[in-house]
Amino acid sequence: MVQIIPAILSTTEADFERDISRLKQSSSFKEGWVHIDFADNIFVQNKTIEPSVVAKYPIELHKEAHLMVSHPLEWIDDLVETIFERIIFHIEAKDDTKKCIEYIKNKGLQVGLAINNETPIERLEQFIDGVAVVLVMAIVPGFQGQEFIPASLDKIRNLKSRGWKVLVGVDGAVKDDNIKKIVNSGADFVIVGSYLLKGDIDENLENLWERIK
Repeated sequence: MVQIIPAILSTTEADFERDISRLKQSSSFKEGWVHIDFADNIFVQNKTIEPSVVAKYPIELHKEAHLMVSHPLEWIDDLVETIFERIIFHIEAKDDTKKCIEYIKNKGLQVGLAINNETPIERLEQFIDGVAVVLVMAIVPGFQGQEFIPASLDKIRNLKSRGWKVLVGVDGAVKDDNIKKIVNSGADFVIVGSYLLKGDIDENLENLWERIK
């Protein structure tokens, strides 16, 4: 069964405190993962909170970091200290991909690679044995509230057809009118941010599950 993972993208501590508090109060998310975005205003045109802010607001969910940053190696130690369990960084980042994978694994964390829509899947091939997940970006990374890129569905199907032993996820503009198509394309998990967090989280989640049926 597909996993629905809530996502938080916060540019201020106040925003993060609000969203993490609402998530903690939700009856639907008592286990599983929470996806927290980090951006450096270089790799993407947005600047988010840093791991030190996350450390102030503990949550029982497993934490995965999505690094939309040019130099993921500079972030890893802080994420380890903040008790993240999985780090997803972009294959388009400037740091050496293999070195990043090895460094994260040596710290005892799971590794994921995110791939932008315009990047060929073939770039993943030489690294795929070292990662647990591949995250397909269905928007231009950096901001919530964008339109879903339909070609992402083909990317999911392409990834699943290769027989790689990784979980395939989708991030960006996932909502009630497209989640069934995403799941039918083969996604193992979906990252949902603004659709879940605007309004009643539990009602929004139930609506997503209804659309999948």
